[in-house]
Amino acid sequence: MARAAGVSRATVSFALSGTGRLSDETRVRVRAVAAELDYAVNLGARNLRRARAGAIGLYLPESTNGLAYYMDFIFGVVEVASASGQSVTIVAGSETTGTVQAHVDGFILIDPPDDDAAVRRILEGRLPVVSGEVVPAALPAPWGTVYSDHSLGMAQLMDHLHERGSRRPALIAPATNTTWGRSLLESYQSWCAARGIRPLVRESSRRFMPDDVRRVATELLVSDDRPDAIVSAPDGSAVGAVSAARALGLNVGDDVLVSAYADSLAMQMCDPPVTAIDLHARDFGMRCARLLLSALTPAPLGEQAPDAAPAPPATAPDAPPIVEPFTIDLRVRASTAGA
Repeated sequence: MARAAGVSRATVSFALSGTGRLSDETRVRVRAVAAELDYAVNLGARNLRRARAGAIGLYLPESTNGLAYYMDFIFGVVEVASASGQSVTIVAGSETTGTVQAHVDGFILIDPPDDDAAVRRILEGRLPVVSGEVVPAALPAPWGTVYSDHSLGMAQLMDHLHERGSRRPALIAPATNTTWGRSLLESYQSWCAARGIRPLVRESSRRFMPDDVRRVATELLVSDDRPDAIVSAPDGSAVGAVSAARALGLNVGDDVLVSAYADSLAMQMCDPPVTAIDLHARDFGMRCARLLLSALTPAPLGEQAPDAAPAPPATAPDAPPIVEPFTIDLRVRASTAGA
């Protein structure tokens, strides 16, 4: 293969794996020759020679199970990993054990809770770790972090509701055992304080289920201190708030404004469609995977042989963690159309 393309074996390896520092012209030419020869990399043999697992681990806390946002995040990770010849091992969290068993070259965390023993074990381990969202301060820092400014996202959503006429907004808050959950609550409280509005919050120490959201929203909407807007933060929960409002004969988008913090297909298909923050979950997963793969890619010193043992991450052990911001967007829909 290398002879047919007129390049070294290392260049072939870099071109087909999407790693290394090659010109676009060289990468395209090598891949074209590979296609003509119907050439495929023997990933198992390559990983064995490199003493690599050929896989990245994705740790999912138990609270993420079945939620649309995290499924989209997983698809993003898998897409990037597959394109680089890596497999993805999903490690499911459990409240009953803090053990982590996975033959992988590095880990991706997503919304790491501060009370999850497995998260601590992963961060204290020797493998490079990339966290999707900021790791709680009490835990060891990961090799890299991709994060969104959720304080700003919540403030933008609250400003939108205020522009639509809301003067008594309520928040159905997520559990506050993650940095993003605390950011949402603190941003909402700060926004209210700046305008002299008394906060109206319903918090949960665990994951809200659909019946929980309908119950909480109903209690809010029949109370003497009825809100004129509800921000339902847990993933998918705004559908329950819409359902509760309609069951009480309220017109969503007029009598009460309903919004979500995490956008999803359910928010777009709801009647009426729900205003939400688009967290770009799939792109977020892709970004985290690319950052982790950069930690697993040897720093190119000329052309390293493709069979060489793995080199350490491109940054020095005592280098500060890599932190990359990620953009999120407000999507305005009919549920906050206003009177």
